[in-house]
Amino acid sequence: MVSGRLILVVGPSGAGKDTLIDYARDRLRDDPRVRFVRRIISRPASPGEDHEPVDQEAFDRCVLEGGFSLHWQAHGLSYGVPSQIDHWLERGNVVVANGSRAILADARLRYPQLIVVNVTAPMDILAKRLVERGRESLESVRQRLMRGEQHSVEGPDVVHIDNSGRQEIAGERVLGLLTAYVGETP
Repeated sequence: MVSGRLILVVGPSGAGKDTLIDYARDRLRDDPRVRFVRRIISRPASPGEDHEPVDQEAFDRCVLEGGFSLHWQAHGLSYGVPSQIDHWLERGNVVVANGSRAILADARLRYPQLIVVNVTAPMDILAKRLVERGRESLESVRQRLMRGEQHSVEGPDVVHIDNSGRQEIAGERVLGLLTAYVGETP
């Protein structure tokens, strides 16, 4: 029986998911009950996103070997949440992962204790952040923004956090949520 809780942080590109996860990680660094997942992505390492870079062949091999609890394709890349999270959840940990709105149905089936943190920001802020990253062409940014509007995130397991203001405001909301769930695990 799983006694921990998976917190899946989702939202459109540029909403600040990694920034808010980093904010909480820095403040909960010494709490062994909270685990932050390092995703595996078929993209080279880049500033602002802590992930394990792999090529597509290694990613596909990991899928076949059952190395992911959740995995998906987006923006021409492959993303995976390592299956190690299942061990952490069995031990009663709160597990925080940057996920995708496209996998919410699968995540809800697999993890009934799931909490979805939907990070949002207005379109103009998303566009500015994506351009400032410098990872993509303006056309790629435009396509990301258009795809981002296609996903609605609703349900009793969803907490909406607006990240359009100062990072500390949204960061403290995420931190408060995590510490509340840490308090309910054994």
